[in-house]
Amino acid sequence: MLPQKSLDIVHPLYNPPLAWERDLVRYYKEFVGQLPKETSVSVYLVNDGSSRGIEAEHLEYIRKEIPRFTYVDLAKNLGKGGALREAVAKTTGDMVIYTDADYPYVIQNALDMFGRLDREEADVVVGVRDEQYYDQLPLPRKIFSLSLKVMNYLFFPRLKVKDTQSGLKGFNQKGKELFLKTKIPAFLFDMEFLVLASYAKDIRIAWIYVQVREGVQFSSMRLKTILTELANFGLILLRGGK
Repeated sequence: MLPQKSLDIVHPLYNPPLAWERDLVRYYKEFVGQLPKETSVSVYLVNDGSSRGIEAEHLEYIRKEIPRFTYVDLAKNLGKGGALREAVAKTTGDMVIYTDADYPYVIQNALDMFGRLDREEADVVVGVRDEQYYDQLPLPRKIFSLSLKVMNYLFFPRLKVKDTQSGLKGFNQKGKELFLKTKIPAFLFDMEFLVLASYAKDIRIAWIYVQVREGVQFSSMRLKTILTELANFGLILLRGGK
């Protein structure tokens, strides 16, 4: 009999659209149904201070459909990075994978990520987006995303994965310990995490290509968000992997 391994799936959530809970359950079942039967799976959903969209009946439905489910309810909005740290700190599994609650990437990508972690090929596994992803972005978000990749090449030559911002990443307990050292509250926590991992001598990083699931809609980026993330980039640069 194979030893049981445990996987914790973490989903950040903020002001979700209608029927989000049914999408979460549907994609969860599609993913978990293809994992090895000896895998114990838990789901952590963190509400990042939403003002709408999350009702008691939604959570009741999820609890009926997902046997091991934990809801983390934040009183105020911490930003995606802050919310994920709160939830990841509560996980207990051998492996952690985080992605948005609507599973924006095809399920095979999550399965590939699990496989790399399960086979102990890496401590951190990163989703790297293909050209199809950038073709679907609103122009401001596309410009920012591509510019960030160029800035990573220029300012972080030791960064092992230059596409830092895909919303699908996984890690083992060593990677989790490093993830919890991040401080950026907003979107560039992903980059901060990978800078820390790239500078750490004992962290093995692997990457997989990821493809956006058909029908996913991308929001644009406001100027305020772009300026905030540029400031966060400067903070990461000043810290230099510390």
